[in-house]
Amino acid sequence: MSRHFCVLGAFGFRSTLYDGQTIKTRNLLALLQEKGVDVDYFDTQDFKSDKCSVLRMCWKVMTCKTLYYLPARNNLTYLFPIIYWLSRLFHTGIHYFVVGGWLVELLADKPRHQRKLSKIAGIHCETRFMKEALEKEYGFRNVDVFPNFRINDFHPKAHHEENKLKLVFMARVIKMKGLDLIFALGAKIVDRGLQDRITIDFYGPQQNEDGDVEYFNTNLAKYPFMKYYGPLEPSDIYTTLEKYDAMLLPTHFYTEGLPGSILDAYISGIPVVVTKWKHATEFVDDVESGIIIPFEDDGSALSDAVMRLFEDTALLDRMKTKAQEKWREFSSEKAWELIQHYD
Repeated sequence: MSRHFCVLGAFGFRSTLYDGQTIKTRNLLALLQEKGVDVDYFDTQDFKSDKCSVLRMCWKVMTCKTLYYLPARNNLTYLFPIIYWLSRLFHTGIHYFVVGGWLVELLADKPRHQRKLSKIAGIHCETRFMKEALEKEYGFRNVDVFPNFRINDFHPKAHHEENKLKLVFMARVIKMKGLDLIFALGAKIVDRGLQDRITIDFYGPQQNEDGDVEYFNTNLAKYPFMKYYGPLEPSDIYTTLEKYDAMLLPTHFYTEGLPGSILDAYISGIPVVVTKWKHATEFVDDVESGIIIPFEDDGSALSDAVMRLFEDTALLDRMKTKAQEKWREFSSEKAWELIQHYD
């Protein structure tokens, strides 16, 4: 039997899905390959097209030395017990790289999952807050912080049009990512007569989770200075984002981990304007790499933050510089330094 490394998670190779889950899973595999690690992978999206893929997944778990595991909620809930027992039988070390900020809440009524997770080789969280919560709530002693990261060698160019502000949103195009606050901002822009000087462009996949598509399209049509361009190809992200002045991500997901779009903004040399979700202050330095507004905002704080950037070009320039500096905390080299200590 071959005894190597294997990355197990949703890669989205068979679909157009490109979100935080698939991006982190792909980046981890790419980093290991770049560093010459003998690594295999299994894409959990194969379950949708191949009924026998569960057996293939089990074989990969059984025959690898170390499993790098990046599950979404359903995978962790239903497949992890199987993966755990296979790892025990075949002496496979499991390193669970957490995506997002939901793990603590999910485990609250799952004592069997708690016991199993406490015995795996490592749980690698995106935030200090989650690490401390897992240790306090469940007594885990196998937890550390492994921030989200990006592999890149991009060097952004400065872009800014005098007396204009170009804003961008790049995430799943759903209400829970703060579309309502952005459309409230749109109304404030109209009230101030700035619709020819402030623009907002949207990028990302549309998902109709709760009438989201109709809601988005109806409100988008009200504001000619807002445009939707669909999802960006991975190769186009940084060259597209660098042309903007700031990114908007007024998320309503309180348990966000580290949204990958924030890293993409930093790499592209633009600051972010975000709501104060649970972990916001770990990743956004207020009035330095971005502006943090209250989580329970009615649109007023978002509007104030945007007007501040519009009126104070010197501040905007400083924040663009800070954003570029900030991304280095989440570089692939930082990630590799951590991985090398995992056995």
